[in-house]
Amino acid sequence: MSLLKTSLPAQALLLLLLLLNNTCSGWALHRRGGHAWWLESPRPYFASTTPTNLTVVSGQTAYLPCRVHMLGEKSVTWMRGRDLHILTVGELTYSADERFQVLHTPETEDWTLQVSATRPWDSGTYKCQVNSHPKIFKDVNLSVMDRRRLDNRLYRLPAADPEHGEYATRIVGESSRYLQAGSSLALECVVTHTHDPPPALLWFRQQRLLDYDSPRGGIAIMLEKTRERTTSRLMMSSVQVSDSGNYTCVPIRAPPASVSVHVTTGEMRAAIQQSEYSNAQTVSHDASRFLTLTFVGVYTWHRYVIPLS
Repeated sequence: MSLLKTSLPAQALLLLLLLLNNTCSGWALHRRGGHAWWLESPRPYFASTTPTNLTVVSGQTAYLPCRVHMLGEKSVTWMRGRDLHILTVGELTYSADERFQVLHTPETEDWTLQVSATRPWDSGTYKCQVNSHPKIFKDVNLSVMDRRRLDNRLYRLPAADPEHGEYATRIVGESSRYLQAGSSLALECVVTHTHDPPPALLWFRQQRLLDYDSPRGGIAIMLEKTRERTTSRLMMSSVQVSDSGNYTCVPIRAPPASVSVHVTTGEMRAAIQQSEYSNAQTVSHDASRFLTLTFVGVYTWHRYVIPLS
């Protein structure tokens, strides 16, 4: 975009350059023919695809995403919203609370705030800020559910709650999933709601809570909230036979939904195929034997029947 376009004489242009030198840092002068104009250098901006709402259970590690494009020489600061306490600047931690740390690798544009061993009072808004001019920031909301309150009675609340609206829960796709060992599992749970979204959404396998800190490792859970529905995505890398079982999506104040996951190895699949082949051979043999006996019986009946006339 052309902000200033002029054909001033060289002396006037030089004076203008001197005046603007201290006020237009980050701008570039372009010339073409007898004209010159200033173009603003690229400004940092946030990616719109990263989630802004995250729910975890106390004790879990929370990962608050912040992806900044065109950062250049600017820096990223994470602050706690309720008191504007600075937690990290760049890759340095400025908080005395060692649970806070920023995760960043030079090849990426991600500046993720990691909060270890979360507590209910960690809930609130966190601000990812870039020291551009003017400064830009993005809010990420963290909700930490108290693990002590998550008992079976809480999971069995009715689907229809007059105070909070009505809910429906489903896991996208088939009710049974079959995977090869070593592949990745991805499950997507969608909760539709007429009023308030569920305060938390949990994943279980065979009654065992799944989270980032599970001994298995390789688990990622992403949560997105809109006005009418909440979506949670469970991702598990390098699944093994031991990962088979019943997976249940449990939204608080909403009905659960489940799928059955079956993980097989090459040997197991070969055994299943061999079993199917053997059964098919048995059926084919029995059918052939039945046809042979039927033919012999018909032939014998025709041979010994005595005509009545």
